[in-house]
Amino acid sequence: MTDEGLKENLSLQLAEIEMLTSMYPGNDEFKLLSPAAVSEFQDFIDGKTSSVLTSLDISFKIATESGAIDLEVRLPHSYPSRPLEVTAITVRSESLDKTGHSALTKAISDFLSTQPVGCLAVSPAVEWTRTNFPEYRSKASGEAASTAEAEARSFTRLWIVSHHIYNKNKRRLILECGTRGSLSGFCLPGKPGIICFEGPSSECLEAWSVIKNQTWQRIGLKHQEDFLVTEGQSVDSLRKFHKFAELAFNTKQNASRDHHMDMGEFLKFLKERNCDDIFELLFGIETKQR
Repeated sequence: MTDEGLKENLSLQLAEIEMLTSMYPGNDEFKLLSPAAVSEFQDFIDGKTSSVLTSLDISFKIATESGAIDLEVRLPHSYPSRPLEVTAITVRSESLDKTGHSALTKAISDFLSTQPVGCLAVSPAVEWTRTNFPEYRSKASGEAASTAEAEARSFTRLWIVSHHIYNKNKRRLILECGTRGSLSGFCLPGKPGIICFEGPSSECLEAWSVIKNQTWQRIGLKHQEDFLVTEGQSVDSLRKFHKFAELAFNTKQNASRDHHMDMGEFLKFLKERNCDDIFELLFGIETKQR
């Protein structure tokens, strides 16, 4: 995506946030979860910065006669020039079990895919959810088996970039999230700080949800890879990392608290795992061909 295309998308996202704020004034029905992203977007649009790390994360509390729904949406930088995908949506409701949550999320994603490209689609999605949840809730249980099977076959890899990662408590939390369940990956403290979670999609997104809700100067999901585990395929065959661990590429020259990470060592680490192509996506620096 060109800088002009990105600026246009971010401008439309800011306009949508302004519209949603006016539609839901002074109550908890709508909440902007990443307020710092607004100023970062504006700085990029105004030419004050050359890149954007964060994304706009928003949530809605939707009340219906059949129960309450918490709808969380992450707006990727490709929106609205490209439609929102299912991975951008998180649905929570005490009226639904796990398979029901997944089925409703897919239904909302299907609705979003019908919206015209380039149009703001969050508000229509909220109203669609409010209107259709009671009827859809009764259908969700009948699709439980197929939904659970699809969920078990979904594998995701998240690449997260933070302005910096120094705090011991945050590093401990990242390590706890990464070693929980079936996840693997790494955390590279320093400036910038890099986190990679890979494993079952639901576990990756849950770990990212915990991390992003901490207080950060700047943090964002830079890239997401999604895979379908085919019949007879081992999940481990998709992994780039065998476990989750904290990395350290310190030298005597940069061993202070405010050190910048060793880019050369990090690139070597990625090359050894055949994922050095992500380096350019993370930093915008083209690597030499192997």
